[in-house]
Amino acid sequence: MFDAMAPWVDLFRLNTRLFQNAIVDLSEAEAAARPNGRTNSVAFIAGHLVETRAWTGRYVGLDTPPPFGGALEHATGIDDIPELPTVAAIRSAWDDVSAALVARLEGLTAADLAAPSSQRFPGVAPTVLGGLAFLAQHESYHVGQLAYLRKFHGLPPMSYR
Repeated sequence: MFDAMAPWVDLFRLNTRLFQNAIVDLSEAEAAARPNGRTNSVAFIAGHLVETRAWTGRYVGLDTPPPFGGALEHATGIDDIPELPTVAAIRSAWDDVSAALVARLEGLTAADLAAPSSQRFPGVAPTVLGGLAFLAQHESYHVGQLAYLRKFHGLPPMSYR
């Protein structure tokens, strides 16, 4: 693995584990519940993260189709989704796409990372590495939301183990 990529791979691995820890022991009812009419549910946020990981895979050259039959692919909010994926489906899709993504990230070269990004992201360099930095931050933001919602549902705090 290219040395500069090691911390980013570590962060994606950490987010892989924290995501699973944030949704462990959630019932389907808890995952679907919204704290109020203006906030998202665990199922929506987690499904969005799985969708984003699949997109990140495509961003770095993997053939990762949109999960859940593409139901979340172009959603701009929870009200765009007639039926949210189950916690089991979310977990399974997360594991599948995460394994493929981390393996691909480990194989990226300096030239791959320095290449111009096919997508513009705010606040980062317009390179593939800049895009990956933004996407890692985006994941971390949403994992934090999942951890907060876990507490909202009366479950113990998310574990870093």
